[in-house]
Amino acid sequence: MSIEDFKNTVAALRNQEKGCPWVKTQTHSSLKRYLLEELYECLEAVDEVEEANPEKQKIANHTLKEELGDVLLQVMLHSEIAEERGAFKFSDVVDYINEKMIRRNPHVFSDASVKNTDEVDNNWEKIKKEEKKNRKSIFEGIPKELPSLARAWKISKKAVRESFEWDEERKLYEQLQSEIEEFKEVSFAKEELSKSEKDAAELELGDILFTVVNLARWFKIDPEEALRKTNNKFTNRFDIMMDIVKESGSSSLKEHSPTELQEFWQKAKHKQNEELKHVSK
Repeated sequence: MSIEDFKNTVAALRNQEKGCPWVKTQTHSSLKRYLLEELYECLEAVDEVEEANPEKQKIANHTLKEELGDVLLQVMLHSEIAEERGAFKFSDVVDYINEKMIRRNPHVFSDASVKNTDEVDNNWEKIKKEEKKNRKSIFEGIPKELPSLARAWKISKKAVRESFEWDEERKLYEQLQSEIEEFKEVSFAKEELSKSEKDAAELELGDILFTVVNLARWFKIDPEEALRKTNNKFTNRFDIMMDIVKESGSSSLKEHSPTELQEFWQKAKHKQNEELKHVSK
């Protein structure tokens, strides 16, 4: 099986006479949601591979293989639609990304040299900036459809490359504390906010989140990835806690006091940490 065989399969699915009724009616726009869904499912599969214990590694790898295939299908479908319209072919997509990788990695494909990943990143951005020199804003090219946390991270990185950066780490913490205080001013001790207060609180909360993103960038941490991992950790620990609660003979968290719930949570945390130690061995 070759990539050309796969391209022929997708072309057959798109055939207006004998193709699949669903596939042949799709457009670039209608496929957007499926591309996004497949990307997120692929990210989840990557996490499973990284976190799976030896017994589950084979299953995790198989899942990742499937999800990568689903992403590739979306790429091929968009390429096929473009070819039908006379815009470009899948081979053009491959040629473009291949040429781009060679052009933006002169330390691999020419005589340029780099000492670390920071220099690789800087060279990449310099070459990219030269390629996109007709852009009116440094923020052009950052997709508005990105999750806001991920978009904030990219915006922050762009601003820093223009030397708009904090000169001391402590000032970031001071700024974060300042933003929290401003949020409290418009929301603290109020059972219900008016529309204007809610609008103000929304903006202040956004400032808090943006400052946290800057803090993450300072330490070279992807905030989207960090929050995704925390979400996974929380849901996993909560499920463990629910099992512990059931094992105690209870059917609902509502039957327990805050103190008891905290005890259950700590037990779940301990069990989760033990499981993680097993995976890391």
